[in-house]
Amino acid sequence: MADKQATVYVIDLAASMGLCNNGRTETDLEYAQKYVWDRITTTVSNGRKTDVIAVVGFRTDGSDNSLVQNDANYGNISVLSPMSQFLMPQIRSLQRLLHPSHTENGDGISAIVVAMDLIEKFCKKLKYIRNIVFLTNGSGIYELEGIDDIVKQIKDQGIKLTVLGIDFDDAEFGFLEAKKDPQKEQNEESLKKLCEGCSGIFGTIAEAIEETQRPRIKRTRPIASFKGQLIIGNDSSPSGSTLVIDIERYPRTMVAKPPSASSFAVSTEDASNSENLQKIRSTRTYQVEDENAPGKSIDIEKDDMAKGYLYGRTIIPISAEDQEVVKFETTASLQVIGFIPRAGLDRPLSISNSNILVASKTNDKAIVALSSFIHALYELDSFAIGRLVTKDDKPPLMIAMAPIIEPEYECLVDVQLPFAEDIRQYKFAPLDIIKTATGRLMNRHRFIPSEDLQEAMNDYVDAMDVMNLEGLNDPSVTFAQPDDIFSPLLHRVQQVIRARATAPDENTLPDINPVLVSYSTISAILEGEEELARLKQVADVHLVPAKAKGRKIGREKPLSGLDVTKLLEERTKAQRIHKDNPVPEFRQMIRSVQREQDIQPLVKQMGDIIKAIIQESVADLQYPQAVECLKVLRDECLDLDVFELYDTFIRELKTSLEGDRRDFWSRVRKEKLGLVLPSEDERSTVTPEDSSKFYYGR
Repeated sequence: MADKQATVYVIDLAASMGLCNNGRTETDLEYAQKYVWDRITTTVSNGRKTDVIAVVGFRTDGSDNSLVQNDANYGNISVLSPMSQFLMPQIRSLQRLLHPSHTENGDGISAIVVAMDLIEKFCKKLKYIRNIVFLTNGSGIYELEGIDDIVKQIKDQGIKLTVLGIDFDDAEFGFLEAKKDPQKEQNEESLKKLCEGCSGIFGTIAEAIEETQRPRIKRTRPIASFKGQLIIGNDSSPSGSTLVIDIERYPRTMVAKPPSASSFAVSTEDASNSENLQKIRSTRTYQVEDENAPGKSIDIEKDDMAKGYLYGRTIIPISAEDQEVVKFETTASLQVIGFIPRAGLDRPLSISNSNILVASKTNDKAIVALSSFIHALYELDSFAIGRLVTKDDKPPLMIAMAPIIEPEYECLVDVQLPFAEDIRQYKFAPLDIIKTATGRLMNRHRFIPSEDLQEAMNDYVDAMDVMNLEGLNDPSVTFAQPDDIFSPLLHRVQQVIRARATAPDENTLPDINPVLVSYSTISAILEGEEELARLKQVADVHLVPAKAKGRKIGREKPLSGLDVTKLLEERTKAQRIHKDNPVPEFRQMIRSVQREQDIQPLVKQMGDIIKAIIQESVADLQYPQAVECLKVLRDECLDLDVFELYDTFIRELKTSLEGDRRDFWSRVRKEKLGLVLPSEDERSTVTPEDSSKFYYGR
């Protein structure tokens, strides 16, 4: 489990904290709370009971601490929140108490002593990481008598003291307050000496607030995923040539996922109070069809079900007893089955997070043996391939193990390798080889890049090399260091959750942290405008005009110079669509028209045929034919951008359906052959409500 922590925030609540300084529109206390709430909400989001927090306010209107009864110097100091795990009720309670007082009385050094007393009484002799965070604007008077004893107690208790001042001078951060009050300047020097005496941290709160914009990586204590033996050699051989090393396996990298949301229900009318939310519980039932049962289904228990596997379209059931028979029996172990050179492992073959293998901490022989094995792999520049079974009867995994030697530790780093069935093999024709039908290689072809094009592309790729850039925070390091790149999804969700926890009534979300989007845009240095312009010129890149919607009316003149469509045009005009073969004849005629005005007569002919088929149908036997004709009419009108002709006809058709022919309209509704929607043609003004009314209205 992670280390336990106890943190006390000591906050200056003097009347001067309610003033706005240095051009800010927020008070000093509001400015300081940016840091306080970020730290507290981050601790709350971790959800660990072993991370406890207390809050002490000094220069308050009243006094509420355990030391004031015996010493008046502890007056105007109040414990706003006792040491405990912080949850939403504590956040709400503290928000009501953090406001400027009406006094400047109260000693900040005494408030640190109160914080030390809280830590000592709560932590006692237990192993805790102990922190005191002191926030002030540096005004007022600080009692420095006995400061050496306080420094000694801070050291003895192992407390890490952090002093953050509002508008405190910091040469490294680049801030210097002009016309500083002499009393404040003296207090700054005193607090700085206090931090130096106990090896604490002293700085301006502006830097701390800026640092909160940088996401903090959550580190957890790893849990072993495998404890067993590393076997080198044939463990079944009686010759004694097998080497067995006791090892432990821990995760090295894990995928960080954003917090998951759950469904809740409001238990009272006060929806704004999070305490009135109740979590929804889900239940699952299993049913099978039964015509004789009420509701035509019966409930079954999960224990009564068996697994079924698809074989083609047939389900093959396999009972639990049969599953035991076919189960692949394995024994927990890690066996080395071979070695490969470092260059023999392709990085894309890794299909898992990385893990580390270390020797058992209580076995000195195993530590020496594994160290020898690691150094042998390192000197031979090789990887070991192993077969891993983490638990008995678990499926075996194939892993590659690489040696890592650092000044502080030695280990093997492993990644999972795929089996043959995990890899899809595809073959692609080479891009730089063109063969003729006779098999002759071509040196020049429109698909083979010329030397000028190859050179232009190389220059453009070189101009886009990120290694030419400097790091964002440190020019001495290379661009895009892993420690500077964060998941926008993960940390943005956490940022919004923390903001909503402290300000549930805000109507807007907080601005996204600039750190999260620092790598979202291409640097101006990498634009490579000159190289890109030359590449476009050499490659003859030009804009392709957008394809016109709809089919073009009329035909282009054929290469032979003989326009067959024109020769048949007069005969087409004289012909009529026959009712016995309407679909192919309508398509042939409408696709051979040369003028837009010739479309309407053909649409009218097809519409008359559809009406006749419906009226002459014996019951509904001819309805499918009418529906097919209606589909073709609609598709061709959409294709030729004359959808209004179809809309006019379908309105007439609905009006003409009377008596026992009204049932045909259900076919139109089922096939969605009503009015044309804007999604089909952007010129249409029919809304979904109009379309629904047209289908179901009279």
